[in-house]
Amino acid sequence: MFTIKKPLVSIIIPTRNSSLFLENCLKSIGKQSYKSIEIIVVDGGSKDKTLFLAKKYKAKIYIFDPHLPPGVFDAPHKRNFGAKKAKGKYLYYVDADMELSENLIKEAVDLCESKHDAVILPEDSFGEGVWARAKNLERRCYWGDEFIESPRFFKKTVWDKVGGLDENLAGGRDDGDLYEKLKEKHYKVGRTKNIVMHNEGRLTLSNIFKKKIMYGKDVLKYVSKRPAVGIMSYSPIRLSYFKNWKLFAERPTDASAFIVMKSVEVAGGAVGIFKSVVKNK
Repeated sequence: MFTIKKPLVSIIIPTRNSSLFLENCLKSIGKQSYKSIEIIVVDGGSKDKTLFLAKKYKAKIYIFDPHLPPGVFDAPHKRNFGAKKAKGKYLYYVDADMELSENLIKEAVDLCESKHDAVILPEDSFGEGVWARAKNLERRCYWGDEFIESPRFFKKTVWDKVGGLDENLAGGRDDGDLYEKLKEKHYKVGRTKNIVMHNEGRLTLSNIFKKKIMYGKDVLKYVSKRPAVGIMSYSPIRLSYFKNWKLFAERPTDASAFIVMKSVEVAGGAVGIFKSVVKNK
């Protein structure tokens, strides 16, 4: 009796000192109901147990250092590099702090095997403390928000045709830009019902602020490249918040923390924008 060989999915994980979350990510990949998977870890010089864990879970390991200035978001560079090494019919880029639901890959493959070219995999989150709960509230508001959600799962032929991620945008909506390129080429984008869990760990306002400074440095690049979409993507006041008013009403403490958190993010983004303007003068 012959068995039909299922198409290979290449899962690309950029890492650097990611051992705190990586094992749970790799475990979730190992528990997928869909088994035709290769794991590609693109590491930027980890000093912890990241590479040990990658070997433990039989990932293909590539050491990659794009030699970027300190503070630059290097994940797009690593994802593009991993895509070039991938052997799969499909690509899926995952962060080390993500955990995949059991049938996620199967559903994404089924969507692409039918009529889709790329797939959005909605994110939920969990973590410790008030700011993690506020981030969970935020992520749930973004389900179905086309200016925030972007596909991470692609036919490799489609990825190659659109040129992958724009590395010049770095943390400034490189994934959103890729989504726009798919739309321009009239590719069909689907969305899974299964979700990805994002492990926030113990979030602090300090870390949130620093992260937004890094992202803020590329805001003007994206707005310059895609003015209308860029303004909508970075707006601190979103229609999706009003659409989910019941969620805020049900979680008043988290809603209050959310307002504080978003204020800190806006301030961090503004600092990042200011730094980018001063640097380019």
